[in-house]
Amino acid sequence: MPNVRTFNIMISGLCREGQLKEAKLLFHKMDESGCPPDSVTYNVLLQGYLKNQNYDDVEMLLHEMDGRGYSIDASTLSLLIHQIAAGSLDKSMVQLIGRLVPKELMDTPA
Repeated sequence: MPNVRTFNIMISGLCREGQLKEAKLLFHKMDESGCPPDSVTYNVLLQGYLKNQNYDDVEMLLHEMDGRGYSIDASTLSLLIHQIAAGSLDKSMVQLIGRLVPKELMDTPA
């Protein structure tokens, strides 16, 4: 049985090759097999969806992350900020992203 790291590597490879449908199927299989996704899994999928402009999947995944208490990392935040600046994401998604940004990424030294 693959562990979370193995699933993350496979999902990352599928996303890198643009095989997002297969990555999404593997993501669901991962959870169904008793190996819950971690923040790395979510970030890898978000990056794949963003790079391929799959905004419906981005929104779905952001809602799921929010429901499970996960946050986004700095590299994913950078991609999201780029999409916000380009006007690709609507106001509700921007607000959702704001809830998923870890406090330590928002804190700046005085």
